[in-house]
Amino acid sequence: MIGQELIQKLESIHNQTDSWIIKSPGRINIIGEHTDYNYGFCLPAAIELAVFMGLSPSDKFQINAWDRKESWNIVDTIRPDWAVYFKAILNYALKENLPVKTFSLDFTASLPSGAGLSSSSSITCGFLYALNLMNSWNIPLEQLTSIAVIAEKESGVEGGMMDQISIFNGSKDHALLIDCLDWSFKKIPILLANYQWTIVDTKVKHKLIDSDYNNRSRLCKKIANKCANHFGIEENLRIVYEQYSKEEFGFLESQEKNLLSYVIEENDRVKAMTKSILSQDISSIGSLLFSGHEGLRNKYQVSCPELDFLIDFAAKSSAAIGARMMGGGFGGSSLHLIKENCTEEFTQEISQAYRSKFGFAPDVYKADISNGVELINKK
Repeated sequence: MIGQELIQKLESIHNQTDSWIIKSPGRINIIGEHTDYNYGFCLPAAIELAVFMGLSPSDKFQINAWDRKESWNIVDTIRPDWAVYFKAILNYALKENLPVKTFSLDFTASLPSGAGLSSSSSITCGFLYALNLMNSWNIPLEQLTSIAVIAEKESGVEGGMMDQISIFNGSKDHALLIDCLDWSFKKIPILLANYQWTIVDTKVKHKLIDSDYNNRSRLCKKIANKCANHFGIEENLRIVYEQYSKEEFGFLESQEKNLLSYVIEENDRVKAMTKSILSQDISSIGSLLFSGHEGLRNKYQVSCPELDFLIDFAAKSSAAIGARMMGGGFGGSSLHLIKENCTEEFTQEISQAYRSKFGFAPDVYKADISNGVELINKK
């Protein structure tokens, strides 16, 4: 309902014959965290929580962030933090000599920012999709995905391609099993009868550019380089963990061994999770979620006290099947699989417990699985 109300507000302003309304979803990741930039596997899904954009021709470039009550014109030397994602796409268009008509853009969201639900990629992908339509670039989705990845790296995040692939290619009631080596994916039915995927936002906000996220990416590149020199192979962690056993990594430092061990185990969990979902093995799904969090907490070390509290609470709750932290880490959200008839009770209990511990309540959302970025209406 919230999403529809936001669309109607945008339509009331962007009501010209050549106006565009775009919905760009966020995403959850069932399992496969920090594996995309390590050429592994992941299992994300687009969700109904989204960024909504209205775009119309104008006599000057203007972008308005309704939720922040901020605006940015591309000639402004001082820009809000969110403008970096729009600027990266515009820079790419300029570099590639792609025509860009002057436009006015308003955007708003039901998707929270800083919650580990890929709000930055939602903006990037949605804006790129809108410009592709408005300017008749006729660039296919596969190429748009590559452009969005390049643009986000320009903004400072040294991530992979999981977010962009899931946002452009999401399918209602399906997750995407992505092979991050060649960017191929398979649609996996994700509906689990009598169970609800649920997001709990710690409201501990993180900015990936300023966090240890990039440090993890750089450390993994360092590990790949060490392994390449040691084994005489291509600098690629996928080759390392597919061709060599843990016993052969004695030349790595302790932290490097932990990071590599996590990546190997997480890829195994993605494969196991896919089989468990297809066979509706609820118990196994729950165990894999908890196991994934333990790896992120103890080996990859990207969790935080707020996230650990939520997962520990879920482990003791009869309503929860499994849970893990989600996203880059150091804040953001946890993903929970909850018995459908217990979601309201679980929401109240975990919110009360969290408030008692940290002094404020988390935000809780249903994670309804949706289609990817789409044109809602062209006037």
